[in-house]
Amino acid sequence: MADETYRTIIEQIARTKSSTITVFADFCRIAACCFAAGTREDEYFEAIKSYSKDELTQLSKALALLISEMESKPFTDVLGTYYLDIASHSSKQSRGEFYTPPEISKLMAKISVNAESVIEKGKPITVNEPACGAGGMMLTLAEQFAPHSTGKEKSYVDLLRVTCQDINPVGVDMCYINMTLWGIPATMICGDTLRGTINNSWKNIHWHRVGEDQRQAVENMLDFIKNPQAEEKEKPADITMPSAFFQTGEQMELGF
Repeated sequence: MADETYRTIIEQIARTKSSTITVFADFCRIAACCFAAGTREDEYFEAIKSYSKDELTQLSKALALLISEMESKPFTDVLGTYYLDIASHSSKQSRGEFYTPPEISKLMAKISVNAESVIEKGKPITVNEPACGAGGMMLTLAEQFAPHSTGKEKSYVDLLRVTCQDINPVGVDMCYINMTLWGIPATMICGDTLRGTINNSWKNIHWHRVGEDQRQAVENMLDFIKNPQAEEKEKPADITMPSAFFQTGEQMELGF
């Protein structure tokens, strides 16, 4: 079908399921798990068990169509906009979910971070989004470091170290997909930012690829060397890489 999209496939499968939002949530969970390099297998098998082999084949096709659409719309949140379309207005308000227009996201990204200055210094910066939703605001921020925005041949998205948190598991999975497919080193947290509770958290492959845990561990060690008498020193980050990764030269590849 010439006009087939990931949306039409999800809606077709939803005809025999409970609702479109349920299939979409499962689709996001399955896709996020697929990008987790074997670290979320239990979640993956739990999500697929209610679907037939043919339906899973269709969901795989939907993922391919999603990636193709994202490639044609760089750093655009195509998942979040669809989620807002299919989630009822009343249920969104009851969960405290409100859409941030792209124009507002772009304005906030520009006034929050001076991409040119960061690139000139060449040092990573940390960014926290405590109510990330699908990660639209972080995509807007990352776009400032992309070649088509900087006019440079190289992408500087790797200078970002993003932490995205949301109480809605669907939002966190959408964000996981967006951050991973656009190469943004990120930690995703499913939890209540206001109460300070964390239900689950994941670091995507790009977080490991740039060696962020090792960088933090080295910084903690240097801080301790400079001030060994300081009380309540922060525990160094775990520098052990997941078994799904192995080092080859300067790049991190996936081991299956």
